[in-house]
Amino acid sequence: MTVTDTSLAALLLTNRIVDVGRKPLSASELWSLCRAIGDPSLLVGMSAADIAEKVPIPLDEGERYAALLAAGTAFAFERERLDEEGVRLISALDDAFPERLRHRLGDACPSFLLVGGPVEFLDLDAIGVVGSRNASAEALKVAATTSRVAEAGHVAVASGLARGIDQAAMAAALESRVPVVGVPAEGVRVSARSPAIRRRVHAGEMCIASPYGPATRFTAGNAMGRNKIIYALARVTLVVCADSDSGGTWEGAREAMRRRFGRVAVWTGEGAGAGNAKLLELGGVAVGAVGELLEIDPVEASPALPKTPSLFD
Repeated sequence: MTVTDTSLAALLLTNRIVDVGRKPLSASELWSLCRAIGDPSLLVGMSAADIAEKVPIPLDEGERYAALLAAGTAFAFERERLDEEGVRLISALDDAFPERLRHRLGDACPSFLLVGGPVEFLDLDAIGVVGSRNASAEALKVAATTSRVAEAGHVAVASGLARGIDQAAMAAALESRVPVVGVPAEGVRVSARSPAIRRRVHAGEMCIASPYGPATRFTAGNAMGRNKIIYALARVTLVVCADSDSGGTWEGAREAMRRRFGRVAVWTGEGAGAGNAKLLELGGVAVGAVGELLEIDPVEASPALPKTPSLFD
C-alpha cells in the first residue's frame, strides 16, 4: 500500500506504536489541524516556532508537533515489526480506510486503525451485534442466530470480541463461514494473545481492527470508542440486551442514535434486556425476529460534525 506524505504526517502526529516522549495528537486534535492548514505534511521539516505560527498554536505545542514529526525512523522500524506480524497500520487519510467510518463519524472518527486479517472485510455490508457480557441463554441464542441472517443476506457480522453477546455472535458466524469483523477495546497484540483469534485471523476468516496502540489494555473508555466503530461499520446494529440507564451497551446505543453514527435496531423478543424498551423510546428500530434485520433500510447517517472535503472527499 502506497503511503502518501499526508497520511504519513498524520500517522506520525497521532503515533501510538512507539513512545517518542511526547503525547500524540488525539483524533479531534488532528481533525482541527486539518481544518486549520489542510494538509498536515506541510509541517514536516518545519521548526517548532514555524509550526506554532503556521497552525497557530502556543510554542510548547509547536515543540510537541515538531518532536512527533521528527520520530520517523523509530516509527518506521516499529511499523515494519507490525507488518511482519501481519498487522497493517492505516491512516484515516488513506484510501484503504473504511469510507463508512469517515462519513458517519465525522470528527469522532479515529485517526488510524491497526488491522489484522482481511482489510477488505471493513468495507463489506455487515450486521453489527452488541449486548451485555452477562447475557441470558435466550439472549445468547438470539446473538448466535444473527449468523444465519448474515449468511442468507451475504453480509458480514461485526462485534466487539467481548464475552457474552459479542462472542456468541462471532462464534456462530465463523461456524457458518460468514466474514467477521472484530473491534476490540484493546490493542491488537493484546487481542492476539487468544489462540482462537490468531488462528481465525491467519486463516482469513476474521478481521480485527483496533483504533488503539498495539499493547493498549482494556478500559471502559476504550470500550465506548470501540462501540461507535461497530455502529458506523454496520448497515444496522442489533442491540440484543442492554441494562437500563447504565453500562457500555446502553451508553453506546444512546450515543449512536444521538450522534447518528449508524442504524440501531433493538431486540424485543425473549432475552431482551431491561434497557431495551427505553432504547426504543429513544429511536431504536424494534426487531422481534432476527430476519427483520435485512429489511431495515440502511439509511446513510449524516456525519456528526463537518469533515474536511479536501482530505475526505
